Amino acid sequence: MNKEITVHELSKFREIDKDIQILDIREDSERDLTSIEGTIHIKLTEIAERYNEIDKNKNVFVMCHTGTRSQAVVKWLKTQNYNNTVNVLGGIDAWAALIDRSLRRY
Repeated sequence: MNKEITVHELSKFREIDKDIQILDIREDSERDLTSIEGTIHIKLTEIAERYNEIDKNKNVFVMCHTGTRSQAVVKWLKTQNYNNTVNVLGGIDAWAALIDRSLRRY
């Protein structure tokens, strides 16, 4: 699997499988502004303690606001043998702009 995916590609995967793991690593204050239904929320500051809540046998699509923090988390998760981990390019900002325009952009 690629290390990165566009929001368009993620949207297609989600249409096929509603049960995919999308990991939102944003802060609570960011989630309060907007979020994608059905995502797993583990803040960046908690990922080292809580990453075992993620199913390593399934693809993990990691998302933040624009894709920078999530890129670092993908690299770190791979060191923990989460080999099916993918960064979502553009993050929730791209998702709100291109996929679900009902979501608030910030």
